[in-house]
Amino acid sequence: MSTTSFDSDHPVGRGPARRWSFAHTALVAVTLLSALAAVLWPSRARAQGVVVSPPTLLIDHRVRSGALELFNPGDRAIEVRIEMLFGYPVTDSSGQFGLETPATPPAGMRAATGWVEAFPARLTIPAAGRQTVRFLARPPATLGDGEHFTRLAITSKFAAAAAGDADAAAIRTEFSVEVRAVTTLLYRKGTVSSSVAVANANTSVRNDTLDVRVDLAPGGNAAFLGTVTYMLENTAGAAVATLDQPVSVYVPVRPRAKLSLADVAPGEYRLRIRARAERADLPAGVILPTPAAELVVPVRIAPR
Repeated sequence: MSTTSFDSDHPVGRGPARRWSFAHTALVAVTLLSALAAVLWPSRARAQGVVVSPPTLLIDHRVRSGALELFNPGDRAIEVRIEMLFGYPVTDSSGQFGLETPATPPAGMRAATGWVEAFPARLTIPAAGRQTVRFLARPPATLGDGEHFTRLAITSKFAAAAAGDADAAAIRTEFSVEVRAVTTLLYRKGTVSSSVAVANANTSVRNDTLDVRVDLAPGGNAAFLGTVTYMLENTAGAAVATLDQPVSVYVPVRPRAKLSLADVAPGEYRLRIRARAERADLPAGVILPTPAAELVVPVRIAPR
């Protein structure tokens, strides 16, 4: 059995592609698995993940290689395999983000999946050990300028017990769990630029929540990686409610945001939606300088 975690993106089947939803799928899977294993094999239900650094790998065309460090924080050796996975964040009809993973990259998408390799692609990391994995890019000669990308699917599980291990028989009864982490590799060549447009905001008030949907569209030849800030302001311009939403915009999306109105009085307000190229969770150099984009819409909060 396997569970999946994401840097920014998660499983719902859909035609030839799969959409991986962010909404706690991995947590639910681990919880159900733990409940089952606790009944069948008390004290033998564990899963071991791997810590990946940096969370997003950036490769320059002039170098054509890069490296990740994998760390095993556990007390047992783990087996790890690394695979390339093409995917990009999308939003569904409810405004939730997920990762679309088509079997074949759509025309016009700057996929690096077919020409990046990991060395080694399979490895064993001892308890509390670290291992460097190098990535080599062999892009086609016709590759154009811009940002090309792939996901890195890093799957880990406990290594098989060595023959003669005193605890081998007990370990063999252990419920087998694979943990899959999905992170991002960005490959940049030549002139690379990014922009974002913010448009078509719709708002509604439900109980003590302001529900917002807004269109985000990328521009340039790279994804927009940044943060959308939703700020509700009173007539004096003071913020009365604020929400920050990290986003990765590869294709047009329409995310949902919910602002708490628990401490907001009825009245006339304006909602300022500002997309800016800032992300505290991404390493330096990954974020491209991008002009901020902003949209302001009126909001009326009725007595409730």
